[in-house]
Amino acid sequence: MIYSRTGKIDEDFYVLGHPAVPIYLMDGLQPIIFDAGFTILGEHYISEIEKILGSRSPAYCCITHVHFDHCGSIAALKRRYPRMLIAASEKAVEILKRPNAVDLIRHLNASAEPLVKQLGISYTSEARFEPFFIDHRVKEGDRLEISSDCHVEVFETPGHTWDCLSYRISKRNILLSSEAAGQPDKTGYVVTDCLADFNHYLASLLRFKTLEADLLCPGHIYVYKGRDVTDYLAKAEIACFDFHKTVLQIAAEENGDFDCIKQRIKRFEYDPNPGPKQPEPAYLLNLEARIRAILNTGRNTLNGYDHQA
Repeated sequence: MIYSRTGKIDEDFYVLGHPAVPIYLMDGLQPIIFDAGFTILGEHYISEIEKILGSRSPAYCCITHVHFDHCGSIAALKRRYPRMLIAASEKAVEILKRPNAVDLIRHLNASAEPLVKQLGISYTSEARFEPFFIDHRVKEGDRLEISSDCHVEVFETPGHTWDCLSYRISKRNILLSSEAAGQPDKTGYVVTDCLADFNHYLASLLRFKTLEADLLCPGHIYVYKGRDVTDYLAKAEIACFDFHKTVLQIAAEENGDFDCIKQRIKRFEYDPNPGPKQPEPAYLLNLEARIRAILNTGRNTLNGYDHQA
């Protein structure tokens, strides 16, 4: 089954906000939020959380990575829930110490306002991104307790970004991977989102297959359940090799002209996508990083797999 909606998806597990820019909530003795979407949707997320939790507070907000569309509303959430602990990786802590990184998060959140209007979300705010403090640094193998019979496992899954974490909810076997598992769009295309490193991205993607999750949340638009988890991850793996091959081929045809490479990829990847999709400034920044990650890999054999396969 494939979901593209908000609301209850599994027992005690909810997608909140909007499928294109969601946050996730696992209810329990110690409820946990995953990610924090856009800044201007902070009040909208809070309203959705309150419908489920009432006056109760989440115990944690677990951040997969500190991209603008995954940490934008942390400040608003923290004001509403001051006892809630913000959990993320050590690398995320280091990123947030850099003024240029914070400025970019703020700029990209501002650029997302037209997209929010297109999505038809009226419950927005005038807020601007504010830096935040990470209360709880988590790493591979850590566990966060939801209740006596349910916990969250932490996995380090770099490749999309260096700070990228994925989380598995044990009792429900729910895997929250964000874009570490690629990003599907409405056309069926899967974006190979290897911003930091292609080989690490591929290794993380292959690792997800071994976890055999019952529910997969790639971060935007869709949630996959049952057999569709396996089918999606297989498709994402094929897309990974195909994109690697395509970038190298276009780079050779364009004699390494980076602007030409970007525009050719944008024409088949971004332009035909009817949306919802990233704001163009964010897409172009990410595309440049993805291309560079693949050009840095070159034509070598990748993680024991031939990229021609």
